[in-house]
Amino acid sequence: MKKNKELLWTILTFLIALLTISAVVGQSKELTFSAIGKLILDAKPGWIFLAALSMISYILLEGIALWILLRASGFRKTMGQSTTYAAADIYCSAITPSATGGQPVAAWFMRRDGIPTGYITAILMMYLVLHTFSTLTIAVLTPVIWPSVFAGFSILAKLLILLGAITITGLAVLFVMLLRMEKKIYRVGCRIIDWLTRKKIVKRDKYWKEKLADTLADYSKCVKEMFCREKIRPMLQVYGLNIAQRLCQTIIAPLVYAATGGVLRNMGRVFATQVFATIGSICVPIPGGMGVADYLLYNGLRVITDHEAALQLELLSRSFSFYATVLISMIIVLAGYISRRTYYFVQHLRKK
Repeated sequence: MKKNKELLWTILTFLIALLTISAVVGQSKELTFSAIGKLILDAKPGWIFLAALSMISYILLEGIALWILLRASGFRKTMGQSTTYAAADIYCSAITPSATGGQPVAAWFMRRDGIPTGYITAILMMYLVLHTFSTLTIAVLTPVIWPSVFAGFSILAKLLILLGAITITGLAVLFVMLLRMEKKIYRVGCRIIDWLTRKKIVKRDKYWKEKLADTLADYSKCVKEMFCREKIRPMLQVYGLNIAQRLCQTIIAPLVYAATGGVLRNMGRVFATQVFATIGSICVPIPGGMGVADYLLYNGLRVITDHEAALQLELLSRSFSFYATVLISMIIVLAGYISRRTYYFVQHLRKK
């Protein structure tokens, strides 16, 4: 059932991506796929290389952040394992209508690598909190540094951006509250188990309540360890890495703009436009914010450049910052899955 659901979201995401790209290309008679290919070939290779490097760094920085959180919790995992967790989070978040959609898959890999469920929950929740606060930090600073960029968006785009800002703020508050609400979570969990038992969906309710209590005990212990004075440094490191990760994704648009002959003094405005586009896409429950993120980025870029150039820049930027990133993450996830299945298969043969 779970695999069928993931397959359904993958197919749906592919269709949305195809429709989004077709819609962008369809807005221009000159913007054809052959013209896009020529544009990439004619682009300045140095800037394109930096854009590709930023794309790879986006995945690796999350891997490093998870590696630090795991070490702070007493789990010595390799960078390869942490990068797989990060890729799973990025890939599955992109193909589900939720920013947290990748966390269950990342948790599956962590569980296979011997990390207790309670610790997994706390580590991923802590990462999500710091990731949300880093997004909020950039969202607050951008209009302060480039106040005129927001004014260039249409009324609809401004509304989406404001809703996105409210959503980020609300999520930040909610996640912080959840980190300290293990008792309430336990009570809610017990009610759900009781309901499932009455419906005869779940048997052995005492077993599942004990399992929930053990998981939440690990969760609570991990959270308390994270908030102790000795762990301030790794928390600040992860927060800084999250900001760097967001910047790596956001800076791709200005780099592609420079690669395609853009004026360097406008790179800051392109950067701010990408920030606002990211914020606005958060409030809409669509996989990867596709369609909405594309609309907002184009809507802001058309103020800086003409219609054709804005469409080209939007499509190329999203190709690097989203589509290619998701593709690479998927490859890493498949490699991680195959390597683990192979390892356990070999271990099983040795036992025989």
